[in-house]
Amino acid sequence: MIETITSIKDERVVLARAINTHKGRQKHQRILLEGERILDWAVEYGIDIEYILVSEKHSSRIAEKYLPIHLKIYRVSEGILKKVTDTQYVIPVVAIARMPQYTDTNPPFIVVLDAVQDFGNIGTIIRTCQAFGVKKIISPSPDFDMYHRKTIEASRGSVFTTHLDCFPDVGATIRYLKNQGYQILATSPRGAELQSLVKLKRQPAALVVGNETSGINPEFEKQADFLVQIPMAHAIESLNVGVATGISIYELKLKQVLTMIEDCIKSTLGRELNVAGMLVQQALDAELKKVTDLSSRQVIFMMVLKCDQKMSLPDMCKQFGVLESEANTFLKPMLNDGLVVLDKTLMITGKGEELLAKLWPIVENTESIILASLSDDERSLLFRQLQNIQEKCVQIIKR
Repeated sequence: MIETITSIKDERVVLARAINTHKGRQKHQRILLEGERILDWAVEYGIDIEYILVSEKHSSRIAEKYLPIHLKIYRVSEGILKKVTDTQYVIPVVAIARMPQYTDTNPPFIVVLDAVQDFGNIGTIIRTCQAFGVKKIISPSPDFDMYHRKTIEASRGSVFTTHLDCFPDVGATIRYLKNQGYQILATSPRGAELQSLVKLKRQPAALVVGNETSGINPEFEKQADFLVQIPMAHAIESLNVGVATGISIYELKLKQVLTMIEDCIKSTLGRELNVAGMLVQQALDAELKKVTDLSSRQVIFMMVLKCDQKMSLPDMCKQFGVLESEANTFLKPMLNDGLVVLDKTLMITGKGEELLAKLWPIVENTESIILASLSDDERSLLFRQLQNIQEKCVQIIKR
C-alpha cells in the first residue's frame, strides 16, 4: 500500500532535501537516488533503501515494481519532487538510501584522486577502476563527493561497491600510504619515466591522478616513488583525466601483477579454496585409511548419491572431477563390494548405506578437528559464506 505525503515539512521530505547536498549526505550518512535507473542500480548492488518518493503519475507502475521487494513507497506531488531535487523539471522517482559502510582494507592497488573535480570524470574513473578490479579510492580532501547524481550516473552505479577513504590533506594522505606500505605512482607530464617501461617494486601500489587543469599536488610529485607519464604525440597537449586514468590503471596494474604474480596467485579465491579443499580431502583420507580402502572422494560420492538417490555416469564424472576413462577405476571397489549398483544410473545399496553409517563418526570427528579453533557462530558463518560463494558461482555459470 502506498501512503501519500502532502506537506513539504514532512520529516521524510525534509531528509530527502537535506541529502541533496554533500554536507547533508555526510551529516545524515544518506544518499539521494534520483531517477529510476539509479534506483535500479542501487537495488542490484544491494544498497539499503529506506523509502521511495514517487509522483502520482508513476505511482502505480513503481508500486508494482518495488512493493514486491518490500520497499516503502510514498506518493508526493511534482512540486515536492522539484523541491527535493532542486530542479526546474520533474524527476518522477527518488529514493533515500543509507550510505554504504565498508570495512577498511588495504588492497594491492588503489587510486588516489587529487582534486579531481568534474563529477562526470569522477564517475568514469570509478567505473574504470571497477572494470580493472580496483575497489578502493582515496581522496586527500574531506570534501570529496562520490555520491553526486552525475557521478553515480557516469559510474553506472559502480560507486555503490567502491570503498572511499577521505583524508584532511595531501600530507595526511601520503603518511597513510607510506605507513601502509604503498609505493606511490604519480602521473605527470614531467614524469621521468614512461609508465609502460617503469619497473615497479614488489609491494602494493597507489596510483595518483590529478586535477583536470593543474595536475597533481607538488607534494605528491616530491614524495612519489615513481613519477610517470603517458607518451603522446606533440599535437595533443593532454588526455581527459578519465581516459588517462584508464590507460594508467591498465598498464601499471599489469606491471604490478607481473612483478607480484606469485603473491597474486597465492591470494586468489580459487587458489585458497583449492588448497583448502585438497588439504581437507587429504586429512579425511588419512583418517579413513585406518578402517577402509575407500578414499574420501569415494566416500563423499556415496554421501551425495545417498542424498540424490540416483546419478548418471556423466553427472558423476562432472561433479567429482573424474575423467570418463577413469570412471571404471573410481567405481570398481564400490561395485565389487556391492556398495553401489550401476544399471542405467548409479544408486547406493543398503550395504552402502550401512557402511556410510559406520564411517560417519570418522567423517564427523575429522571435521571437528579441522574446525576446532572456530566457535559455533564462526562455523555457522563459514558455512553461510561457502553457500553464498556457491550461489554466486552458479549465477555466473548460468549467465
